[in-house]
Amino acid sequence: QEKAQVEEARYKLSDKASLAAFLQDADIRLIRAPYLFHLRRHNIPLPRRQEAEGEVCEKDSVQMSALVTHSEVRKWAAGSKDAIICSVSHAWETREHPDPCCFQLGHLVDTISLYEAAYYSEIWVFYDYTSLYQFERETDAQRESFARAMGNMHVMYAHDCSLTLRIEGLTPPHIWNAMLKDESRKVPVYHMPSGSLQALPLKELMHNRTPYLQRGWCLAEVQWSAVRGTTAQNQCIYGFYDESSSGQVPLTPEAFAEQMRTSAFTHRNDAETVVELQKKVFFERVTCCKEVFFENLLEEDLEKLVESLEHYKDLRSFKLKNWEGTPELVASLVQVLGASTCLEELCIMHGDNYRGGEENQGTGNCLAKALGEVLRHNCTLKKITLGFNGIETEGCKALLAGLRRNKIITEINIRYEIDADPEVLVKVEKIVAANQAGVVQNAFKRFWNVFFKARTAETENDGPKKASAETENDGPKKASAFPSDLGDAGAQALAAMLRENRSVETVDLDYKGIGELGCQALLEALRQNSRVWEMELRRNPEISDEVQKEIQELVEANKEALRRQKEA
Repeated sequence: QEKAQVEEARYKLSDKASLAAFLQDADIRLIRAPYLFHLRRHNIPLPRRQEAEGEVCEKDSVQMSALVTHSEVRKWAAGSKDAIICSVSHAWETREHPDPCCFQLGHLVDTISLYEAAYYSEIWVFYDYTSLYQFERETDAQRESFARAMGNMHVMYAHDCSLTLRIEGLTPPHIWNAMLKDESRKVPVYHMPSGSLQALPLKELMHNRTPYLQRGWCLAEVQWSAVRGTTAQNQCIYGFYDESSSGQVPLTPEAFAEQMRTSAFTHRNDAETVVELQKKVFFERVTCCKEVFFENLLEEDLEKLVESLEHYKDLRSFKLKNWEGTPELVASLVQVLGASTCLEELCIMHGDNYRGGEENQGTGNCLAKALGEVLRHNCTLKKITLGFNGIETEGCKALLAGLRRNKIITEINIRYEIDADPEVLVKVEKIVAANQAGVVQNAFKRFWNVFFKARTAETENDGPKKASAETENDGPKKASAFPSDLGDAGAQALAAMLRENRSVETVDLDYKGIGELGCQALLEALRQNSRVWEMELRRNPEISDEVQKEIQELVEANKEALRRQKEA
């Protein structure tokens, strides 16, 4: 399987138009799901691109080409056609054909049939043997197409608008050996001696049983796929955990280069090419990545992630679910994240069936202690979610100590840390609630300073004069631009403003989620404010009729006083 020299990467990895341009420029053809279903039903091995071009398939009694046309891809990029693009990463099990036993085909069909059942979208598949022109490429156009495709092959695996399906295992020995013995089962392949397509038994093909994770180009595809922001776009559909890595975490260029030194390549000089391209793709994606969501990480994956995280310079949201790691490793992870100057949201959770274990003893508390230390100095984190990590009272107290030094965190969820003392959890939540109220109040202060602050009279000749009613109250008369989730904290902040403000006359707080605490604060403010003559508080069901009535009496009194002032 020959590999072309890699060209300078020139396709953006974030928009549909760029992916469509690559598919058209390199003349890559995607495979329709119904055609793969047809091959699997009849136990037919995947054909080369040259033979697949003339094939057809059928869906809902409608006949169509087996390969997706470039016109359809352009429509998909423009948004007028809906499809999910899947790129398959797999090993070539013989030199002439990657999947002579149809084992990979079976796993691929099992997976994409689920996608087709779950979505209305069409499923388009990239599988190199059928999507690219294969040996022997007989025309200049075929050779140029292959060279362009290989020159930017990372696009198929790193693009935001595609997902990777990894087949990491080889055909099991019992299936392989059975086909070796059965000479009646033959595989259509290009036969070099005759220069034509011929059906040959497996024993006449050149076998390659090198494991997937020891192959250079397979590892490159794993890494290109791992630089996406979410592991949901990078799935192993066969062979998961059979080897030392789950392939979910991007390696640093240095770690990848080290890995390449022991990997197998058909042409050894391909290793340097792959290393350089991985480096370009890594820095293109990682340095500008804003959100990541990693799932199902082994301990060795977590170690690699800690090494890579320092390169995520613009990361705003980090989510980790279902993971394994020692207490020391978890502490290192939190410390690296805590040093970020951009991170606003942090979520670290085990699955809801996690209950610790001897190998993870103390991990939850170590996580909480490290996070408590981070919160003493971090100025960007606003939201934290922890769950099922096995955090006990000791860890929660450490978290509490950090929060007492932090005024930035406005949301924390640790209710699923069931081993912790409920009283400590309540204290944590109270501190966060106070932070939230402070943030809301500061926002109101800024809002008020711009729009509601009363103006005073300027001096004329001999110093300041008493402000008249007109000059004192020439600011905005109505306050209504409040969020629907204003709540008690927002109402308390507004009340603080109304104790000083003398320009606002009407306040609309209809359906703002205000309860008794917020309403009491507003009531106290109105006792000091004689300017507000209307306050709308409908559809706030937690406010009692008694308090509502008292507020309305105060604003009515203000209204009557203003009427008399105008008449006078």
